[in-house]
Amino acid sequence: MRSKVNRRTVLVTLAGVTASALLAGCGGSQQTTPTPQPVTPTPAAATNATPTAAATPTPTPKPPATPTVAQARKRKMRVALATEEAGNFIAVEKGFFKEVGLDVELVTTQGTPGEVIPLVAVGQLDLFSGAIQAALVNARNQGIEVTIVAGEGALRRGNVYHAYAVTKQLYDQGVRSVADLRGRTLAMPSDAGIDLLELKKVLASGGLTLDDVKMQLIRLPDMPTALQNGAVEAAELVEPYATIATKQLGAAVPIVAGDQIIEIVGDNYPISAIVVGPPMLNDRPLLEAFLAGYLKGARYYLRALKDPSTRAEVVQILKNRTPLKDDKLYEQMTWPGISEDGTFDVSRLTEAQQLWKDRGKIQQTVPVDQLVDFTFVQNAAKQL
Repeated sequence: MRSKVNRRTVLVTLAGVTASALLAGCGGSQQTTPTPQPVTPTPAAATNATPTAAATPTPTPKPPATPTVAQARKRKMRVALATEEAGNFIAVEKGFFKEVGLDVELVTTQGTPGEVIPLVAVGQLDLFSGAIQAALVNARNQGIEVTIVAGEGALRRGNVYHAYAVTKQLYDQGVRSVADLRGRTLAMPSDAGIDLLELKKVLASGGLTLDDVKMQLIRLPDMPTALQNGAVEAAELVEPYATIATKQLGAAVPIVAGDQIIEIVGDNYPISAIVVGPPMLNDRPLLEAFLAGYLKGARYYLRALKDPSTRAEVVQILKNRTPLKDDKLYEQMTWPGISEDGTFDVSRLTEAQQLWKDRGKIQQTVPVDQLVDFTFVQNAAKQL
């Protein structure tokens, strides 16, 4: 059961406070795909023959109607500038959203989930895609009806795009295991995301707790330099920054990476998700159409992981849509996993919420059936 929004004033206030921050963040980074003009069929050449009364023209069968640009329903989605957004990027550039009658505009912004979620709740943005954060639970606790409708980026066997690394100097001094991180300064992109639970499990594998390390919050793009100049001793690295730090700069050495992490946290560990508010939730055909287009893009991406020609095409799409332009980096890095069917084990959210509560990031937990509804993406999968 999804809770209803009881106080419109709360929503309007939240949206008003955050709108200016979001719009400021969008300046100069909004990306749209050029929209092709609908093709007008050329009528058959006229003849000089005058039909007689006995001549009955044979009707020409009409092809199935395809939504034109004017007919397509416009929707705006906030996405991150990350390779795990590939399903959305591909769906736009390959026309998969257009095939289901949608004209989707992807907006990039530095706004935090806490800033963006209220805008999704009141329909100023239609969808939000990004890291699963405590802000989602806090919004629910404030009566803001936002729901995860699909899992997106995930740690999957063979495609684990996270790594835990220490500086090259420390590695040479013998710091080579999780147990050796006790008392060390460790960089994280957030202390209120689902990857905090991942870190907790990784530390536990070496007999440590979150309190045994000195956590320092640093933006992902800044982590390679922070490791190189010794500002931090260790870091949770996310691709492509893991490859930049370990292979290109030689500033760090992984101590836990790849499928080692899967053995600790389990396969298909959710990292990011697609979130919607009441305007989309209350239009099931529209939302399922969007998710059908997204799933087609996600599956095209998964095909690229195995097929070189498809991979080259996806690389070009990612170069068009993200700041990652280096062909060599695409060759070296571990490509992110993506949930194939748009679902994940929701018990991870129960664990994450308890951790967030213990760390003071949320006041109370929310039943997962109020946070997640996978029926939309499951129905969308049947349309493919």
